[in-house]
Amino acid sequence: MMSQDILSQAEWLRYKRHLQLPGFDEKAQIALKKSSVLLVGAGGLGCPILLYLASAGMGKIGVVDFDTIDMENLHRQVLFDESDVGKYKAIVAGDKIKKLHPLIHVEVINTAIDYDNVKAILADYDVIVDGSDNFATRYLLNDACVIMDKPYIYGAVFQFEGQVSSFNVLMNKKRTCNYRNIYPHPPEAGIIPSCAEGGVLGVLPGIIGCVQALEVIKLLTGLGELIINSTWIFDALSMESHRIYITDPIPFEISEIIPIQNYCIPSAMNEIECNEHLEENLKKFQLIDVRTEEERNIMHIGGIHIPLTKMKEDYHKLNHNQKDILFYCQSGKRSKQAAQIFQQLTEGKKKAYSLKGGLEAIKK
Repeated sequence: MMSQDILSQAEWLRYKRHLQLPGFDEKAQIALKKSSVLLVGAGGLGCPILLYLASAGMGKIGVVDFDTIDMENLHRQVLFDESDVGKYKAIVAGDKIKKLHPLIHVEVINTAIDYDNVKAILADYDVIVDGSDNFATRYLLNDACVIMDKPYIYGAVFQFEGQVSSFNVLMNKKRTCNYRNIYPHPPEAGIIPSCAEGGVLGVLPGIIGCVQALEVIKLLTGLGELIINSTWIFDALSMESHRIYITDPIPFEISEIIPIQNYCIPSAMNEIECNEHLEENLKKFQLIDVRTEEERNIMHIGGIHIPLTKMKEDYHKLNHNQKDILFYCQSGKRSKQAAQIFQQLTEGKKKAYSLKGGLEAIKK
């Protein structure tokens, strides 16, 4: 087995253009080879992060994701193609980066990261990179990284804008700002629309994911300036970028990891299965379509249209019907959120369900 402290002839050839860079010597490349990075989320951000960290020669890469590949993912999740639809993202992504760079070690963790497993999953990695798309996971990772003294490379995209920060980096024996020093508490469910509701320009996660990968490489090699105590913001339409510096961080003591279900993602909800009795079962419910107007115009199964982003202001429209409520969307994710929001607003006085798998499950 090749030593971690030297580069083989094959590695010298592979990384030749790295090693020609001013300041990027063999020592820097070996630093990457000896390092381990955990990516949480193998989606729009995760795909370019994986591609470039693997290509750069990271020694060990962990991929955490529990989701499957949808057709609507393909415009931005560039590791996948149509033959991958329906397969698990983590498994497919892991297989593809192994082919891209057989010399690196890839660990596939095909599960949802949560309060119970986060410490065990993060334990063996030097750097944690966030490729997720929800606030619950961001706060979970941030808090775990603070407690476990690990740097947390954050990225987020929405529509035409993206942002990147490197949080909790050890500088001069002191940790830099973390996510809670800017946003102490997560927003309420439904306040900020996800990419599923608001959309995202396909190339944007590629740009932001590449910047996150660059931050990892700079962090591990000591090259350049990191995006610490600040946030880098990029506007794809104007091609302008700027940094917002955190000159007065909000004090926030992190002494424990808060269970992920206490955040702004849905807790376990009652779901209605898509089976041979579905048509008869639907008659028992008041149907609510929580997708966008554009999605509804293409295809729907009836019911009232209340987009997820309008649920808080329009939920009162659902209180006059005696039937229990069944929310539906394209894949079942937004309908779960809608059911949770509705039950919170009505204090659980009226039952709400989610159509499992959404309209995609009906098509199958």
